[in-house]
Amino acid sequence: MELRFIITLTEHRILGYVFAPYLMRENRKEGKHTIYERVTLLNIKTYEKVLSPEEYQLVKIIEEYNEQQLHKLFSKKKKETSHEFIAGLSGDLLEDHIRPYIEKRMARCLEILQFNPVPVYHKVLQNNVYEDDLIEVVEEEGTAVFNFKRTSEGLKYFLTIEHQGKELKLAGKKGIIVILEPCCLVLEDKVFVFRDIDGKKLQPFFEKEYISIPRATERKYFNTFVRNAIKKYKVKAEGFSIIDQYTEPLPTLSIEKDLSGRYHYVLKFLYDEHTIYYANRKTDLKVDLEFSGDSAAFTRLKRDYEKENDCISTLLSFGLVNREGAYFIPLMRKQDEGTTDLEIINWINRNHGLLEKCGIAISQSKLDRSFYLDDFKVKMEISEKSNDWFDIDARVEFNGFRIPFASFTKNILNSEREYILPDGRVVVLPLEWFESYRDLLNFSKQENNTIRLDKQHFPLLNRNIPGIPEKYRKQLLELVGKEVRQEEKPSEIKADLREYQFEGYSWLYRLYKNGFGGCLADDMGLGKTLQTLTLLQRVINERSADTEPDSVSTGGGQLSLFKRSDLLRRRSPKTSLVVVPTSLIHNWLNEVVRFAPGMRIMAHAGPNRKELGKIADSYDIILTSYGIVRNDLEEFLGHDFLYLVLDESQMIKNPGSKTYQAVVQLRAENRIVLTGTPIENSLSDLWAQINFLNPGLLGNLGFFRNEFQLPVEKSSDENKKAKLLKLISPFLLRRTKAEVEPELPPVTEQYIYCDMDDMQETYYEKEKSKARNLVIEKLSRIGFNKSAMIILQSLTKLRQIANHPSMIDENYFAGSGKYDEITRNLENLLREGHKAIIFSSFVKHLNLIASYLDKNNIRYAWLTGETHDREKEIINFQGDTSCPFFLISLKAGGVGLNLTAADYVFILDPWWNPTAEMQAISRAHRIGQQKHVFVYRFISRNTLEEKIIKLQQQKADLAEAFVSNSLKGISQEQVMELFE
Repeated sequence: MELRFIITLTEHRILGYVFAPYLMRENRKEGKHTIYERVTLLNIKTYEKVLSPEEYQLVKIIEEYNEQQLHKLFSKKKKETSHEFIAGLSGDLLEDHIRPYIEKRMARCLEILQFNPVPVYHKVLQNNVYEDDLIEVVEEEGTAVFNFKRTSEGLKYFLTIEHQGKELKLAGKKGIIVILEPCCLVLEDKVFVFRDIDGKKLQPFFEKEYISIPRATERKYFNTFVRNAIKKYKVKAEGFSIIDQYTEPLPTLSIEKDLSGRYHYVLKFLYDEHTIYYANRKTDLKVDLEFSGDSAAFTRLKRDYEKENDCISTLLSFGLVNREGAYFIPLMRKQDEGTTDLEIINWINRNHGLLEKCGIAISQSKLDRSFYLDDFKVKMEISEKSNDWFDIDARVEFNGFRIPFASFTKNILNSEREYILPDGRVVVLPLEWFESYRDLLNFSKQENNTIRLDKQHFPLLNRNIPGIPEKYRKQLLELVGKEVRQEEKPSEIKADLREYQFEGYSWLYRLYKNGFGGCLADDMGLGKTLQTLTLLQRVINERSADTEPDSVSTGGGQLSLFKRSDLLRRRSPKTSLVVVPTSLIHNWLNEVVRFAPGMRIMAHAGPNRKELGKIADSYDIILTSYGIVRNDLEEFLGHDFLYLVLDESQMIKNPGSKTYQAVVQLRAENRIVLTGTPIENSLSDLWAQINFLNPGLLGNLGFFRNEFQLPVEKSSDENKKAKLLKLISPFLLRRTKAEVEPELPPVTEQYIYCDMDDMQETYYEKEKSKARNLVIEKLSRIGFNKSAMIILQSLTKLRQIANHPSMIDENYFAGSGKYDEITRNLENLLREGHKAIIFSSFVKHLNLIASYLDKNNIRYAWLTGETHDREKEIINFQGDTSCPFFLISLKAGGVGLNLTAADYVFILDPWWNPTAEMQAISRAHRIGQQKHVFVYRFISRNTLEEKIIKLQQQKADLAEAFVSNSLKGISQEQVMELFE
């Protein structure tokens, strides 16, 4: 059914003329259209697809003055109905309050109707509207013209309206004043809008041709009514003269307060001794009247609208916006809207010279205090008087003052923007200072008026800080950038380094030359161990030759801006300490034998290990575990190491742990951490590893939490995130598999959704209900944080039921949809000759699959935390074609395995931190893999597993900005959704 939206203008029996919205069916042949329905807020949702945004807005505005709304706003009688209230309206309430309220909203409707093709009809009769009653809403506004004619009998005047060069007389016409102010007039099937006159002034001239003023009162009338008309309106005079005079205006921006106490600019134009506000756009300045005999002449001082408009255009081009008549304010960024008052002053500081050049004066005479309104600049000089820090001599130059920048430290760190100058004026510090210099001041020290910055914080000088000597600028930019000159590979390394591996090794060497520690955070399987061994071999070669790298530069332009002053190289130790999880010791030994066979390495592990002091100097690398470092800390503290390397450095992510406290005490000239997941749970993981590498780089832990962790994790503060990335970027290098995709075969990931067995589903729903009730009871009694253990136990139980109820109930006799789907896929892989790694969070789940394989005489390898000979299991799977499957617990097999024989990876049960799953996939999808890798994730439908998949994505988004791992915890609301 074809419906058309229309507006009708109808005379309400009590309220007067009002607009109303309708939908009608058109019938142009008969010239009569049928009203289908009035549109209200009660039925507007039904017609959302029919209505345009403008039509939708018209309905909302008109509904603001429906009878129910007027009753609600203006009635003081509680028991009175809307109908009774409207029927009883009269007098002052109607004329002085309700009618003006209605007309304001009708005026808003007219603003829409003037520029949108919505038909307006004059009235509604018997549910019909007629084509003859169509009214044209004129887009261009009309002008009221006052016509004065002076004769010997006196003065006559009448009003006409002018529109598009045509003048229309009102006398004898059936005009309707719909709105008094701004005047809305319906005349000859047109709706005219006048913003320069009140509708009451037009009303008399529909009934009479003119108004006569007797000669006796003519002079008084000239001095009052006629003079004001000449000031405000277009006037046509006959029998007396109007002479225009012109003078050039002086524009002035006056800083003032509005009624709410907020600052703004008021634009004024000074014409000699006369001041006119920009808001009075149609008022002339001054009208003088002079009689000479019987002749009367008005002299009108005219405004220069062209000059005024040029001034306004200039201000708008400078970034001001006009608000409410004469008020102007700077265009604000959304995040700065709360600082409007201060930006009012700062805008003048920034644009003082431009305003002066354009001849625009500035005034603050109406304020209760005096602001510094001129411009000012920061001057900085940076020098290198020490090998360990920069000295920054900074000052701010005002008109008449020079103040050390250090004087503003308290203001910047405490976000206080107002500073009192020596002459008592208030200077408002620019918002940019707090963005550009806050970090610089946070991480620096002050001595007298000099700012001293530790050189490891050089990224803070990279941008927005003036005064960096040109000799440093290029070097600083190169240190911050990731593009590194490729170093020559030591001949002792028996491997062909891929391009990205050369870049990683060269990046580590650049950090070594400048005395910084680095975090190599490449994806699993991209060869972090090889890159590290290449670096160590290079450094060993240099030390063996007793070469002392130049403190300024070396051959090929290699950077060495940051000179080491703590040790003489030829006297420094040559043994490096590599700390790894126990499970990786064997892997490191194999990698050294394979890639650096000439390197002397010893595993300092096991119950029969020798004293470190007796063996340390005999080896290039001492390999040990985190547990041994923790237990034998005193022994390790007796040695200085050339390099201290932490593999799987997420092991020290907890700053309060004994492991972290132990490794930070170890002494080494250089430090490296290797990890695919520097962030597993929160940004404090990152702080621990960066602080180990370069102590103090991110401040102490309390500062870091307040400055970065909470704003980023809780509020998603993009500005803080960018600052943190800026600080850590030179010291953290991460490449993903996607970046080296040409060197790896593709990986295809797929979710396999499994319908639960009927008995399994019944069991799941029953346990879910019990778990939900238990969790709700705990939350209400002891709160979310203290309920964590109960919540995790409940979720773990439901996860196991989603896998197979027999994992928690030995008496469960029915089946499992997921178990059937897993075993069906295993049978297919076996027939097709593929190899698969099968990961689960639960050893019980692996036992179920192992029982199936045992029953069917299918060989498999097995790796959990209880497995003693990991190497044997790996060899069986990698080298034996009759061993197609490798069952691994996520916790035991997430790191340190190279299982490229597999081309399928099964993830049997998801969890909301995707890090472990990505590591598991990397066991097969890594350098050396020649086959296309397929990843299957098995998900039980209508269980919490489906919701976990969504949570994985939510947690991964923010982490991608740093190192592509999980950051945030799970909220109470998200937990409760899992029990829905």
